[in-house]
Amino acid sequence: MRAAYRILRVLSSYRAAARQRAARPLTRKEKHDDVSKTARRTMRNPVLRRAARPNANARHTGGRPEGGAGPLCSADRRAAAVSAGRCARPKQSRRARRNGCRGCTAGTAGRYGADGTQGWQQRGTDLSRSGRRRHCPCRRNGTDLRDGDGPEAHAIGASRADCHDGDVRQDTGRASRAGTAGCGPPDPGLLVSAFSQANPTIAIRGISNTFSQIGVNKPVGIFVDDVFIPRNSAASFELFDLESIAVLKGPQGTLFGRNVTGGAIVINTRQPDPDGFSAEAELSAGNHGEKQVRGIVNVQLGDVTALKLSTSLRQRDGLGRDRLTGREQDDIDSQNFRAQIMTRIAPQLTATLSADYSDDRNGGRTLSSDTLGDDGDTRTSELGVEQRYARIISGASAKLVWRLPAGEVTSVTAYRKSQSGEDYSGVGASYTLLTAGSQSITRDADQIGTFSQELRYASPKWASGDFVAGLYYANENGDRQLATRGLAARTGALTGSTLAEQSVASRSVAIFADGVLHLPAGFDMTLGARYTRDRKEASLLRTDLLRSANTFAVNGLSEEWSELTPRAVLGWTPRPNLLAYLSVARGFTSGGFNADASSVAAFRKPFDPETVNNFELGMKSQWLQNRLRINASLFRMKYSDKQELVNNTLTGILSIVNAGKATVDGSELEVAWKAASWLDLSANAAWLDGRYDSFVVGTVNNSGNPLSNSPRRQAGVAASVTYPVSFGYLVGAASYAWKDSYNTGAANDPNLQLPAYGLANLSAGVESLDRRWRLLAWVKNVGDTEYLLTRSTQVVRARYVGEPRTFGVSLKASF
Repeated sequence: MRAAYRILRVLSSYRAAARQRAARPLTRKEKHDDVSKTARRTMRNPVLRRAARPNANARHTGGRPEGGAGPLCSADRRAAAVSAGRCARPKQSRRARRNGCRGCTAGTAGRYGADGTQGWQQRGTDLSRSGRRRHCPCRRNGTDLRDGDGPEAHAIGASRADCHDGDVRQDTGRASRAGTAGCGPPDPGLLVSAFSQANPTIAIRGISNTFSQIGVNKPVGIFVDDVFIPRNSAASFELFDLESIAVLKGPQGTLFGRNVTGGAIVINTRQPDPDGFSAEAELSAGNHGEKQVRGIVNVQLGDVTALKLSTSLRQRDGLGRDRLTGREQDDIDSQNFRAQIMTRIAPQLTATLSADYSDDRNGGRTLSSDTLGDDGDTRTSELGVEQRYARIISGASAKLVWRLPAGEVTSVTAYRKSQSGEDYSGVGASYTLLTAGSQSITRDADQIGTFSQELRYASPKWASGDFVAGLYYANENGDRQLATRGLAARTGALTGSTLAEQSVASRSVAIFADGVLHLPAGFDMTLGARYTRDRKEASLLRTDLLRSANTFAVNGLSEEWSELTPRAVLGWTPRPNLLAYLSVARGFTSGGFNADASSVAAFRKPFDPETVNNFELGMKSQWLQNRLRINASLFRMKYSDKQELVNNTLTGILSIVNAGKATVDGSELEVAWKAASWLDLSANAAWLDGRYDSFVVGTVNNSGNPLSNSPRRQAGVAASVTYPVSFGYLVGAASYAWKDSYNTGAANDPNLQLPAYGLANLSAGVESLDRRWRLLAWVKNVGDTEYLLTRSTQVVRARYVGEPRTFGVSLKASF
């Protein structure tokens, strides 16, 4: 805390010097330099360049901003983006704010993307020419309407009073942050839970898998600043400098990087700003010993270069404990660091270099028995073993953007490395409490290194349409050591001890293209395709320390899969601010090897890829001068060769198999209303019906069962307040999210059924008139609802519950 105080004093001195400079009139040279900087910002940004041209978007809007009226600042050319519909209230330079620029006073922000038809990019989307999503700096609470790789792109937005920054928490399934009450209602199609610290479960519209084997592809992908995160054990992390989170639903891959079948979570951090020095610091404290320090510093290094440093340090006592050992569980000890530097190498060439490092440790999960040894408290476990979890993640990336009259070329080069290890009990009770069977204790450690290279070309925005094309290459090398031992009931005698040393090398090469053609009468036709070729090489050394005859080694297995996945979207714009679309897309998840196999035959036989055909009909609209947003969709997904984990009763081996066919039908509704200049309201609801059409493996027949991790109904409401008063603003937020009951297994075992639950979050505080500081009190899980993340039926029934009620205060200052 003393170090944090010294940092705040240094930053305050910088800010005081800046205020002294701001107090005097501008010289002629400074005015000239200010105009020159504005011009350079305009040339760097393709959206601003298009907006600066006469009638840049006259074809669709008559050259007038759709987001509402307001005095536009002549000192800051960012306001020209309003003419292109990029943002209803553009970000202003500090110089412009000093000169009294008010920007745009539009109501609900968030511009239309075609959400599947790039043709709406010219009509007011925030999608960049490179085909990636640009994020509106003044996005309000609710859901942005933006382009994505499909008509299912949604952003989890928030108002200033709620959460612009946050950490991705695996227990709530949405962005949240210490110090706030969450980010409004979570996306209705997203579910995030956990089996253990190293194995979070992420599902979009009921599509997920719980495979922990190395080298296995997931149907839901995580992307951070255009870089794919290959392993779920590295997918739960904190980001203080978070700009936005977007949830893309359905098959992805014709616009960017790695392909997925279920959807993607796209995370973007704030970029360095060459306009000058800025800094933010936040201190949080709460119950359960919650302590957190967050900071971000942006430094101008010349006219065309900027450096941004950010960090997040967090500690929390354990929410649970093992009553047999007295050790804390579900505690937090997290350190996160990120550095980014952005520079303009040439007039049309910019480069952004990034590096990050994080270190997370805790005492493992609180798996509490509800049978043998149960003391009635879900916050205590009866495991009797020393659980622990540790993870180190690091990475570096380089992004080059070359803007030419003939289009824009983007290169993203990245290397990611993660190391994680977890010791845990798979059985919910100590062997001392068991009457039969044994207690299984697992040590799971993996090391993943991934190199990726993406090259994209985006054409100019012609009157007839535009297109994006690219190449993608990924090289992943993963090693995993899975040690399992069994302790006999009552005696603790060693009944089994195995070590599986798994190694999988994966190579993926793809070419993709996506283009839009503007048709008469307000129609747009988008066509895209991706060709992917994946190759995997696998080795397994399985050592049985008690029965050496069961030891085996298999090296050099190799298999290759390829697939062409097309996509087509027909969009119709009968009037401004109304889009109807019909889309068809195909997705592909490559096959792999059962690296957890306990026999040579099971390891040698690979499982095949799964494919999905996604059909969607939807509408995205804004009404009442853009103060009301209504989005609705109906969808159907047809799966073939769906990959599932099955305990084959004929062989007794747990293996990944191609279960057969499955169908997912669903609908979603999202509403956001700016009820007043100081009040934002939002609500959403989702209905889902996913079932296995054909699922027969040996004597296992799960045909007709509901898909695992697919609650039938979900709903949420949220409100955000920023009320002006004489001394500043009263700020606050409230949200409530409800999930229906769902099963975590394909067998529909009633012992694995998780009951329905609802969670409420609240925050309230004050903010200064210049928005340089904010004091906020927050409560999460207001009702102290006890909800389950997962159940276990291994030997005894047990459950793992989510976080209880937490509360605290946060102080945030900007310099």
